[in-house]
Amino acid sequence: MTPLYKLTVTEASAQIAEGDLSPVSLAEALLERIDRLEPSLEAWVTIDKNAVMESAVQLDQELKAKGPRSPLHGIPVGIKDIYYTAGMKTTACSKVYADFVPTYDATSVSRLKGAGAIVLGKTVTTEFAHNDPPPTVSPWNASHTPGGSSSGSAVAVASRMCPAATGSQTGGSILRPSSYAGIVGLKPTFGRVSMYGIHALSWSMDTIGPMVNCVEDAALMLQAMAGHDPMDPGSSIEPVPDYRRALDQMDKPPRIGIVRDFFFSNSVPEVQKHTEEVVQLLAKAGAQIEEVSLPASFDTALDAHATVVNVECAAFHEEMFRTRADDFGSGLRETIQVGLLIPASYYVQAQRLRLTYRREMDALAQQWDVLLTPTTHMTAPGDLKTTGNPWFQSPWTTCGLPTITIPSGLSPSMGLPLGIQLAASSFAEGRLLAVARWCEQILDVHLAPPEAQQ
Repeated sequence: MTPLYKLTVTEASAQIAEGDLSPVSLAEALLERIDRLEPSLEAWVTIDKNAVMESAVQLDQELKAKGPRSPLHGIPVGIKDIYYTAGMKTTACSKVYADFVPTYDATSVSRLKGAGAIVLGKTVTTEFAHNDPPPTVSPWNASHTPGGSSSGSAVAVASRMCPAATGSQTGGSILRPSSYAGIVGLKPTFGRVSMYGIHALSWSMDTIGPMVNCVEDAALMLQAMAGHDPMDPGSSIEPVPDYRRALDQMDKPPRIGIVRDFFFSNSVPEVQKHTEEVVQLLAKAGAQIEEVSLPASFDTALDAHATVVNVECAAFHEEMFRTRADDFGSGLRETIQVGLLIPASYYVQAQRLRLTYRREMDALAQQWDVLLTPTTHMTAPGDLKTTGNPWFQSPWTTCGLPTITIPSGLSPSMGLPLGIQLAASSFAEGRLLAVARWCEQILDVHLAPPEAQQ
């Protein structure tokens, strides 16, 4: 029998709906798992065991009386510590907010709770979701970075301390740590999920999404989190489709555009070879593979991204920075200082370049079911002073298109996870998820670090 802590969201949901598993038993199993692994992995900031069990008991009683609210009923979820949680600390892993307790939930947290999910605890983030390294340790190899900024969420899901967690991405902070950990990470279209109640890094870039162990779990989480929110000025009014149903609507193998420009030339040979082998497997299974050329606007995308993030980060922290600069980490402090020096005209020009780039990338993505690249240019670096390079994810964050990473194997040299990154046109998450699950089934890769195999 599969240990309860190893169940995916989909598996646990089915057992709860059938009455074969109680939210109480699942919560207890995960809390015990955390007690065993957490001292060494440092994936969590705050866990209120009493609150978790109170929620589990209440949801168990409701389940017996009324049935499940949604497929997330009774599912414990880790929440990245930049998401506001009413009555629970939201520190952003910073001295500046060390004692901050919000009086309300982020919209996404409220929606997860409304779907019946249990807030298991707050997961470690790099400070304010920037790039100063976290205390979190990779469950694959303690001498290699777990990635960031959603470090704790990636490690908690990979090591089976929770079946799902939330992340945020301004550069590569969902997909990169997910790939390093060997799990699935989804960054939706900008505006698909409300950012209300989230500590900002860059208002016009920040996007939040789920980190899970399979594509179907990502669909379930996105279903609960997505939708218009009048409290968020960047929130889209696009209707939210049925993402779980979309998984079953592929009637033939997908058309996949392979983006070798930039992504292959900047990958280490091992990643190049691995990705080509993955593409061959997908083609053998019937996928129509075509080469894709990037538009000229791609050449300025990373520079525009850096300018926008630096300025918006500085604007968000400016007031606090005046009096507490020494309490910020060195990397974040440098970004704020640089952002404060960038002329307004540079920022405006960067945003103009982004508009052109986004329009051209969206038009490109519409020509295929998905575009495919390696998720990262190498495996997780053996350097705890870095969270890795986000340059393979940042182009997609810059243009706001939805992207997902799925595990594709282990590197022969390091024995560390590798992944493929899929991107689709704006608000085509249903198609993206469907193709991702098709690829997931063809590749049949199921990765688990040593801790998760115990």
